[in-house]
Amino acid sequence: MALTNIYVQGSIESQIQDLASYISNLKGEDGEENAPYVQEITKLLAAKNNDVFIQLAKDGAFFLTENDREVEGAFNLLIVITLNAVDQTATVKTLIDTLTQTESSKTSLKQKILLNLYNALPTDSTLRYNAFLGLVDVTAQADELDSLYSQLEHIDKWIKQWGIDKETERQLYSHLSEKLKQAGEEKLSFDFSLKKLATYEEASFDASVEALAKELVLQAISIENWFAFEELYQHPAVQKTKGSAEFELLEVFLNGSLSTYKTFAASHSDLMKRTNEENNIIKIRLLALASLGCENLSRELSYSEIAKNLEIPEEEVEMWVIDVIRAGLVEAKLDQLNKTVIVHRSIYRVFGKEQWQQLSTRLNTWKESLNEIMAVIGNAKLIAGGALQGGAAAVVVEDKTQPQVEVTISTSN
Repeated sequence: MALTNIYVQGSIESQIQDLASYISNLKGEDGEENAPYVQEITKLLAAKNNDVFIQLAKDGAFFLTENDREVEGAFNLLIVITLNAVDQTATVKTLIDTLTQTESSKTSLKQKILLNLYNALPTDSTLRYNAFLGLVDVTAQADELDSLYSQLEHIDKWIKQWGIDKETERQLYSHLSEKLKQAGEEKLSFDFSLKKLATYEEASFDASVEALAKELVLQAISIENWFAFEELYQHPAVQKTKGSAEFELLEVFLNGSLSTYKTFAASHSDLMKRTNEENNIIKIRLLALASLGCENLSRELSYSEIAKNLEIPEEEVEMWVIDVIRAGLVEAKLDQLNKTVIVHRSIYRVFGKEQWQQLSTRLNTWKESLNEIMAVIGNAKLIAGGALQGGAAAVVVEDKTQPQVEVTISTSN
């Protein structure tokens, strides 16, 4: 049976009969109206309940196992029938399960049908959440999750449109985080776990929230080129873990040195087994080098000083400086001839009271330097003006005991 005229006007009953006949043909049955499958569906239809819709949603699996050019049209007819089901929610979920759980190489067809289903549902339907989740699963099964990355930035907007509750929102973030982690996207996986953590109010923090916060600390440490530890440290849920080994480890990466890390690791071997110690050493060395740069801005750092700080051979210094520049932690210039490094810019791992005081001191120094320059410029202008007027000379004298600047003008005969 051909389904070319799938969208012709007709009752839902006639559409069900058309689809039943098509499935019967796929099953290789004879007899058309008297075919066993057609008779089964006719009987279910006569009961006037949701059973017939559920059965058709399940039997959509036949479309994924047969190589028939009409299957896409059949699926679209099934979507129309599903949306007119007695129990739309149960039927839509059954159809999504059929698409995600049926083993088939027709990934693109599954994706297309799930997208059609998603778009056929009202914008504010919570079932759009289920259709999207099904699309994620199908795409992940085919190892094509990267094709959805550009869409993930719209998740927060969609969640508001779907009108799902907080618990469902958390399940979505957990699901996305898990699938992304399986796909090797640790940073994106971490971002969605962080979104889940943000859904909890401080008053509702419990053991499960603290467990999630601790896991996020370990995830953050493991992510290559992720250094925003101060932001994570300040998260209320993370603060609730204070006193735990995970919180102490976070403090080490926030403002500790290589020796601090080694001391911690030696006394927390069980926790260290849950991390990649080799990667930990690399990250703490990069952070230690960034801290060294902050303390020595615009002055020469010798290779030997850097080697001592990072506990590395001097011949490896250039490699580590290049790595810290690539990580975006430092801007610096290597002087290979003199074996020195001049740091022009470096991130602060923590920006607290001490850092504000350092900034204030530097600003005051720059201000004093500018005042001296302005005094010299003012003196030069007065001298030039006196010379043009026939010999008048001007001297600018800065009185160190007074806030003002004195100007003395002398006239030569």
